[in-house]
Amino acid sequence: MVSNPDDDLEVFVDDMRDMSDFVYRFANMRNVVRKNEGKKVYKYGWFGEETTTKFFEPALIITTSGAQEEDADQNLKYDITPAAVLRFLENNRKMFKEPTAGAYLEFDKDQIDSEPFSVEDTIKDLGRDNMKIVDYDDKFSTEDGGLVYAVIVNLTKRWVGVVFRGTIGLTDANTDRDFRLDEKSFFESEAFINVPGGKPATHKGFTEYLFSNREKDSVQRTYVDRILACVDDEFATNPDVAGKGFKLFVSGHSLGGGLSNLFSFRVAQLKSQGHESVKHLPTTVKCMSFAAPCVGNYDFNKEYQFLEQKGFLRHIRVSNEGDVVPTNNIPAPFSFALMGSAYDYTQNGVNVFLRSKEDMVIGYRNTKDMWSQTGLDSVSMHGLPEYEKRLAFPANKEVFKQTIEELYQEAKDFTA
Repeated sequence: MVSNPDDDLEVFVDDMRDMSDFVYRFANMRNVVRKNEGKKVYKYGWFGEETTTKFFEPALIITTSGAQEEDADQNLKYDITPAAVLRFLENNRKMFKEPTAGAYLEFDKDQIDSEPFSVEDTIKDLGRDNMKIVDYDDKFSTEDGGLVYAVIVNLTKRWVGVVFRGTIGLTDANTDRDFRLDEKSFFESEAFINVPGGKPATHKGFTEYLFSNREKDSVQRTYVDRILACVDDEFATNPDVAGKGFKLFVSGHSLGGGLSNLFSFRVAQLKSQGHESVKHLPTTVKCMSFAAPCVGNYDFNKEYQFLEQKGFLRHIRVSNEGDVVPTNNIPAPFSFALMGSAYDYTQNGVNVFLRSKEDMVIGYRNTKDMWSQTGLDSVSMHGLPEYEKRLAFPANKEVFKQTIEELYQEAKDFTA
């Protein structure tokens, strides 16, 4: 068994999987409230009773009002706990309907009382820890997508987490398919390049999400700088966190996995240079991504490996056999839908490759080409439920009873 439970992969994978699912669900709930609170509806069709939609205590999940002063580094006016989210759902069951188990919640204009929703089990699991959502930004997201993330503090297991939401609509899909290379954002000067002679570059779509300006922010800055400011402030000023050896975990699924990979790289890159913006963060940032696409070219991977070698960065990349999203070498006719070429890309970090009928395979990078993972069920192979199912295989669960460092050693060379 491990000597340090904070580095226990079993804790890491379980928590990050649940949080990656939660960021989807929470945005869904908030969106339903925003669209329907105060809206006039007719129950049971046009000739039914007219009512005005009123949710029970929407402030439990949407902190648009409050007595606290505005915080430049946080969108939430007060922390949100799993208990508050559960209280909101328990008292608003008649306002929602769940088309099928595990599906996103929808507004129920007929307001018929429902059985408990499947998402409530996840929220109850999260509530077993002393956990707080200290920031959640979906302010400029629409039903077509947009950058959405949560900053969570887990006081029980002593980590601060940044979790990104994955693809939900056309805006996100257009971001996903933009494989043009961006050589400027992460490497704005030679000082940011640690491995001489290369031209490191990142996925333009994902990079623009992180480096675009957050409109109407109280400070003119990019999303990535805003998130860094929020996280660094937690490590610097939160009395429950500062100086207490908390870890920094980053995660996400699909598009969120790609963003978590790039965000972790940025933290490690700045940390390696002693940058003021990450002054209070721990030396090593630890990322666990699910179904993450490739985010950079081979020279970017050299920069990535430099930070791994120096101990600033650890990335456990979980992918499913049969999931085409984490692949490269996307051929015609699929490549016609892309901007740029996926042939320039490779994966990063230690890959936990989950197979459908056999034990997982662990290897460094382990980039798969698209054809090798293409099948009729590729869509279901990409979903978090299939990831959760495979992670639960007894032999797979046994693998996670070790540390991140032990898994890196098992994956062999990460210097090539």
